[in-house]
Amino acid sequence: MVVPIRFSSSGPTGWGALADVPLDHAELLAGLPLGQDFSYFQRPEAKLRAGIWRSTAYTEHYENYPCDEFMIVLEGEVTLENDEICETYRKGDAFLVPKGFKGIWRQPVAMLKFYVIVE
Repeated sequence: MVVPIRFSSSGPTGWGALADVPLDHAELLAGLPLGQDFSYFQRPEAKLRAGIWRSTAYTEHYENYPCDEFMIVLEGEVTLENDEICETYRKGDAFLVPKGFKGIWRQPVAMLKFYVIVE
């Protein structure tokens, strides 16, 4: 049966207590992203994934962002910057990073977000 999926801002039961692990990153410029990622929903044939993600502070450079990603910041903040923009997103903000974005992901503090990714 197909039913709606509730996303909890604390993640699934026990997720908050899981130890942080190294996370994938692009070209690392500062810090080391440690955290957790949990997919509430996946549809592999559509290359679609939605979930919750947390990470410690870090900065990375993207030459070519690998997917379209819609995000809602639950805690923390991130600044995206390149030659055309310098925009900071904080708790409550929603934004989309389009596939192919070239620039800096500057996350000065720990961050928690919901995401929807289409590869």
